[in-house]
Amino acid sequence: MSSPSVLAAMTTQVLVAAESLGADVAAIVREAGIEPELLPDPDARVPLGQHLKMWEILSRRGDGLRIGARIGLASLGVIGYAMQHEATVGEALAWQQRVGAVLYPGLVPQLERRRDAAGDYVVFVRAMVPAFARLIEPIYAQAAAIVAMMRAVAGAGARAAFVTLPLPRPGDPREVEAYFACPVAWDAPLMQLGFDAALLAVPLPRADPQLFGYLARRAEAMLAHSPGDASWADRVRREVGAALAEGEPRLQAVAKRLGVSERTLHRRLLDEETNFAGVVEAVRHARALQLLADRSLSASEVAVLLGYAEPAAFFRAFRRWTGETPQGFRRRGGAG
Repeated sequence: MSSPSVLAAMTTQVLVAAESLGADVAAIVREAGIEPELLPDPDARVPLGQHLKMWEILSRRGDGLRIGARIGLASLGVIGYAMQHEATVGEALAWQQRVGAVLYPGLVPQLERRRDAAGDYVVFVRAMVPAFARLIEPIYAQAAAIVAMMRAVAGAGARAAFVTLPLPRPGDPREVEAYFACPVAWDAPLMQLGFDAALLAVPLPRADPQLFGYLARRAEAMLAHSPGDASWADRVRREVGAALAEGEPRLQAVAKRLGVSERTLHRRLLDEETNFAGVVEAVRHARALQLLADRSLSASEVAVLLGYAEPAAFFRAFRRWTGETPQGFRRRGGAG
């Protein structure tokens, strides 16, 4: 099995941004053990350990927020270029969800639609892996990069409506709060950035179906051969996660997005000793534990975000998974 790796465009753009802030990039590349010949090729792969080492070195400088604000769509390589040529912001983000594993599996935040009394939002949600959370600066960088990406595709006026960060409030949070220009909640269980859902309908000025198709095929070919993405269960898991907030996931819709027939997808999942219902169940279980950690969401709202038509169906499923109710799980402190 291939070792975990990230798209070289990500590593390169982080280094370019760091250099603009005065970092000695040549020294960082040497210390991190990155092969310099990989960096000019945006489609190359950089070993994950070397990418993490780069961030460990950069974290000494405390430039995460400013790096994230500078990297934009270029850090997404062919995915970023393709997104600019989709028809609307919503279609660009939905496509990014499907092929995001080209960058690194699990790196692209899940996209959720939330409607409540305060408004209608599209929300980027990610549970940060310990390796990045320990360094702190990569969390600032990804949150800032999401805002930069939204401004790149939706227009310079795009701004976050709210941000939650799984980080302790710094002694002086003014730079962070000024960049996001919206309420920032600290010590949150998840990284979340919400934007007005009306942005999803914004048409992209560089929309070009032919060019998008060309770039999309290139990205999808890379996805098919990317390390760690050979599992059909992983592909289905990613599709289901992206679609949950829109309602009950359907095998037919997922098979269509993956470019295979329902029968073929069913057979390939059986070959991996699972099935569609089992994947949906596993995704919902994992997501439920994440969402219940956010105590601003009621259990009924969590049910909607998991694609259940009725809260009662979620409550029954949660009891089957854990032996207790969502409310009992929270009271016991399980969500912490």
